[in-house]
Amino acid sequence: MNTPANNQPDKTPTVSIVTPTYNQAEFLRDTVESVLAQDYPHIEHQVIDDGSTDETPRILADYADRIAVERHTNRGQTPTINKGWERATGEILTWLNSDDTFLPGAVSWAVEYFQQHPDVGIVFGDTLFTRPDGEPIERSKQRAEFDYREFVLQCENPIAQPSAFIRRSVIEDVGLLDPEFYYFMDWDFWLRAGIRHRITYVPELLSTYRLHKDSKTIAQANKAAPELEYMYRKFFARTDLPAEIRALERRAMGNMFFTSGGYYLEGGNASAAARMGFKALRSSPSSIFRPESAHKFLYCLLGGRLLYQRSRRLFHRARSKGTY
Repeated sequence: MNTPANNQPDKTPTVSIVTPTYNQAEFLRDTVESVLAQDYPHIEHQVIDDGSTDETPRILADYADRIAVERHTNRGQTPTINKGWERATGEILTWLNSDDTFLPGAVSWAVEYFQQHPDVGIVFGDTLFTRPDGEPIERSKQRAEFDYREFVLQCENPIAQPSAFIRRSVIEDVGLLDPEFYYFMDWDFWLRAGIRHRITYVPELLSTYRLHKDSKTIAQANKAAPELEYMYRKFFARTDLPAEIRALERRAMGNMFFTSGGYYLEGGNASAAARMGFKALRSSPSSIFRPESAHKFLYCLLGGRLLYQRSRRLFHRARSKGTY
């Protein structure tokens, strides 16, 4: 991992990490050990057991003298993270789910980056997607600079949450995670934070993100779509949006419906996906003349059909061989 240019810091701020956990005993040790293995000296790690019924309490007992451990009756991931953030004392905060890990040096890197970029409120890097046993699959997509305007417009979340670090001042300004969200509490937070705070991306590999059968993004995609629509309607109902962001509303809402359609297809609900495609066109009729929007519309309409899937595979195969 490359570190930012070495400027000796005047002080070493505390970094507060909150790990909410619920019945993930098989992954929990990896998460805790990845924090304990960090080379940064001032880390405050809270692991809050959200009412687990598996071996989680026994595992956490092994670490009680090295991290802050607490248990409460089940209340959900978002309220549990908020509880930890409210108690945190650090100048830099984040959360690390109990099936993810930090890579070596991640915390030191984030601290140095903030010290050298005082205008940045949130910094994020890349994550390594892994199988349940930790075997690497692929790195998250590297990209150009983070563009908040495009983030809002495209309705795609490029921010790898376990690789994101947040200044306390941002949370004090925009508030905690919204407990109304089950799937997109992080996405909603980035939307709110970006209105007044700079978010930057650096192509550094900082974490691992474990994909398994209980991952919310895999197992429950069909239920996520309505929450995505709620998030965007809530965002554009704000009265403090800059004019250049407000001007994006119709196109952004159209893309939100396209993205929702994709979630419905992942969840096997082809009819709902088609409805989202037509709602996208009603929201932004001129978008049909943009090739990327026309493709999204066809995907919402036909993506669940076997013929479309076969045609898509043939197209990508031909393109990879240079015959298209």
